[in-house]
Amino acid sequence: MTIAEPFTLSRHQKNFFDTFGYLVLPGLMKDSMESISAAFEDLYQQDDKDIVDWRHEAHYMKSRQVLLQFIERQPQLTALLDHPVVDGIFSSLLGEDYLYRASDGNIFSGDTYWHSDLYGAFFKYRHVKILFYLDPLDENSGAFRAIPGSHLFGDKFANLCERYVWKHEEKLGLDKDQVPCVTIPTQPGDALIFDYRLKHATHRTQCNRRMFSICASERFAEEDLPKLAELTNMFLHMTGGEVYRPEFVENATESLHLHIDQCLEAFKLIQEGKVGNPVT
Repeated sequence: MTIAEPFTLSRHQKNFFDTFGYLVLPGLMKDSMESISAAFEDLYQQDDKDIVDWRHEAHYMKSRQVLLQFIERQPQLTALLDHPVVDGIFSSLLGEDYLYRASDGNIFSGDTYWHSDLYGAFFKYRHVKILFYLDPLDENSGAFRAIPGSHLFGDKFANLCERYVWKHEEKLGLDKDQVPCVTIPTQPGDALIFDYRLKHATHRTQCNRRMFSICASERFAEEDLPKLAELTNMFLHMTGGEVYRPEFVENATESLHLHIDQCLEAFKLIQEGKVGNPVT
């Protein structure tokens, strides 16, 4: 497959994602990963002042070095939004008018506890992440773990997972290794896609795990634009008060504007003081 060829998920792949909440596409970006890995290292050195040391219960309070607006910082990485694989995945799962919501680079120093990615999401709409790990990972080195079907909020099984898995030691009497799940080994170049609501974790991290994610959601109905603004406002204190980096917006292609226009509209509501408080 060349970069000019369109890409779409098959019916079987979409059915798998709908049912289990995740999908792995091996090797689709393999040819690009050497240069992407180099860009990752460059950004972590050049933009070190923007790195957020995120310590949270979901990461056992260990350091997670986060670089927000990650792919917006370098043209080669920004181009991923127009890449047929990335665009095809999001279009297949969210519709062709999906919203690019955010991206982040990450260096994890430890494991991740069982959780769903609830922050910044409105689950009236589907939210999807594509993860790219920059090092080989397996069950003994911090590979992604998932509880299939746990993304179906409102379903009895998913509700029980929400109730008991977060505190599995206390509620289920199980160690982390004993929670039923699938472990998903990955190689650089694999695309790992999951629904925000999916219960996921990592275990047995042996060294710093490098990963970056690209996040998108379905387009919001117009009546929910204030909600999108409210969610956007949650992140502004970590991004210098901008929903996207200014140079990213200035250089956005016509096709990319389709995927950022509604978030810019929501940001305008914040700037006008109609939702939340503008960050200066």
